[in-house]
Parts: sequence; structure tokens; C-alpha cells
Amino acid sequence: MYLCIDLDAFFVSVEQALNPSLAAKPVIVGGLPQERGVVASASYEARKFGIHSGMPTSLAYRLCPQAIFLKGNFRHYRLYSKRFHQIISSYSPSVDMVSIDEAYINVAGTRRLFGTPTEMASRMKNDIKKTLNIPSSIGIARTKVFSKIACEQSKPGGMLAVSRENEIAFLAPLSVNVLPGIGPKTAGILKNLNINTVEELLKTPDWIVETALGNHYKILKFFIQGGDYRSVDTMKSISRDTTLHEDTINRELIYALFYYLTERACSTLRKRKLTAKKLTVKVRFSDFKTVSKGAKMPGASAQQIVYELGIRILQDMLKEKKRIRLVGIALSGFEYDGLQFSMFRMKEERLNRLNGALDRVRDKFGFNSLFAANTTVLKRNFEDNNYGYTLHTPSLSQ
Repeated sequence: MYLCIDLDAFFVSVEQALNPSLAAKPVIVGGLPQERGVVASASYEARKFGIHSGMPTSLAYRLCPQAIFLKGNFRHYRLYSKRFHQIISSYSPSVDMVSIDEAYINVAGTRRLFGTPTEMASRMKNDIKKTLNIPSSIGIARTKVFSKIACEQSKPGGMLAVSRENEIAFLAPLSVNVLPGIGPKTAGILKNLNINTVEELLKTPDWIVETALGNHYKILKFFIQGGDYRSVDTMKSISRDTTLHEDTINRELIYALFYYLTERACSTLRKRKLTAKKLTVKVRFSDFKTVSKGAKMPGASAQQIVYELGIRILQDMLKEKKRIRLVGIALSGFEYDGLQFSMFRMKEERLNRLNGALDRVRDKFGFNSLFAANTTVLKRNFEDNNYGYTLHTPSLSQ
């Protein structure tokens, strides 16, 4: 049995906990309206105006000019996330943090201490509210997939338990969009087949849906029938990108920023004990032309190896000699990092040991307690603290 717990509108909730005068008001974290940026988090009062994460702040302002716009402070968010983790870890030794504000908790063996899963979830919600003064939503089910869907359905601030015998009845009336891997494109295909709910999906002959969706339909059926996933199966990519405050042709700055983003992506990769076999470099020019180029690579998690390949791609992209508005990197094609030492991979092994030591120091003292020499130019262009640089896109400063 799993609990999926999510801190509602996390960045906004932290700001409201620190400044109670913001409570019950339309609040948007992610940048100021007159600046470039996107919405990282919006209060439920702001969401009533159609505002959502990822929306340009300029559009959010047009939809809700009376909203309170905040740049946000990741030092505070990390501190609250750490305290959140401490609270939920006191209930179970099996906690899987999937983001800064969301976790899965395996409740096996906790009944004697904390009662039923529902009783445990209620106590946990109260602890979080009392200690952090922020709301949370919890889904309870026998798989992570169902607990996640239940959590989403319980928002904001609710709790929903789904028993094994009621799983299909719970799913049936819901939109197909609640299922893992159903994005706008897949939803559009199903809509053309007049399939809008899970019930309609289940009533449609398998051969029709499988013809439309291919093997993806088998995965959906697997989840619906109680199958569960591991993180490597559902996470398609790890990406880090940011929009610059001003368009630039300063290659030293672009390369330094690219290395920093590569470091952050590879650090996440190593924490998940994964390697990546595909690299994608993304650039957006001042005329809004966006170019993405990918390359295959041997399974790697070392930023030195990824950067060595990525910088060649980036240099080729910059031959257009236009000002750069955005730069980013994405890693995909994941495998579990289970390679044994090999004399033919001595360079990789040395880098793995080096990066492992870097990760341990940064985990203890903060990411910017150590920084690469070729990223020093960033100190002249971005605010920084032990947690890293405050980039223009707040959600990517994590």
C-alpha cells in the first residue's frame, strides 16, 4: 500500500506561510510581469483565471492583473522541502521523493505504530500543517499509479483512499488524461475515437485502441489492471534550460551556463542511479527560432563526458551568429547504472569517483560550495548562494 503526498501549490504555499497576508489571494511565483519568465506556481485563487505552471508571466498578468507576482526564493523552498522529508520519514523508512514537493511512501509494516493507512495519512497531514503551515493532498492505494491519481483527485488539501476492489469504479468516470503517459497528442487520438473517459477506453475493443496507440496501449492496460512503475520507466528525460535576462552573443557566458546546466542535469541523473544514452541540446535565438539537436552517447552520468559532446553540438548551433535567448540540455534513454569496473572504462571510472565525491560535498554544504573554474563568469551575471545560481527561469534553479 502506498501514500502519494503532494504539497499543494508548494512555492506559493511557502510564501504564504512566511507572509500570512498573502493567504487567500491570487499569488504567482515565477517572475515579474515586465520581465521574461514563466509561472512556476500559482495559488488556487489565481488558477481560477486560467493561470497554470509554465505559462509566460506576461500572459498571466493579462489574465489576472490584480495578482501578486513574486520571484520566489529557492533557499526557502529547499528548507521547507527538507523539513517535509524529515516529517514523512518519521512515519516510514521507505520514502521515495520524486520532486521537491512530492513523495511516495510505502506504508508496509507501519500499522502497529500509526494505525490504518488512512489514519496514518491524517496524522501526517496534520503534522505538516502544524509544523510547516502549508496544505497537502494525499492519495492512498495499493500501487503508486493509483495513489498518484487519487492524490490528484483529492486536491486541494484533501485525502482519498482507493481500495483494490474499487479501483476500476474509481477510474471509470475520470478523463483518460489521468492515466500516466496520456498527453495532449494521445488524448487527441483517443478523442477522435470518441474516447474521453477511462470507462469508454475500457469498453472499446482492444484491437481498435491498440491500432491507434500501438504498444503504449499495453502499458496503459498494465497500469489500469494494477501494474506499477519504477522511476526509470516513467521519467522520459531530465532537462535543464533557462531564458537569459538579455539576449547575448557572449560565448563565454553561454558556454559557462551550458556547463552549469549540464552539471545540474547529471547530478540528478546520479541521484537516481541512472545513466543516459541520448543528449539533446536546445537553443532559442533572439528571433524566437528554436533549434534542438540530439546525439547518442555511451551510457554516461558524468558531466565532463556529456559536456564534451554537448559543447560540440552547441558550437555548431552558434554558427548562425545570432543572439541567444535560451539555452538548455536534456538527457534521455535511461538505464540503471550497474556497470562494473572495467579496464576499458578507466576514464569513466575515475570521473565517477570524482563526481561521487563532488556530490557528497555538495549534498552536505550546498551545490555552489564547489564550482567548476569555467563557470566563474556566472558569478558576475547571476545571484548565487550555496544552493546554486538563481537563473531567470525559477523552476530550473533547483
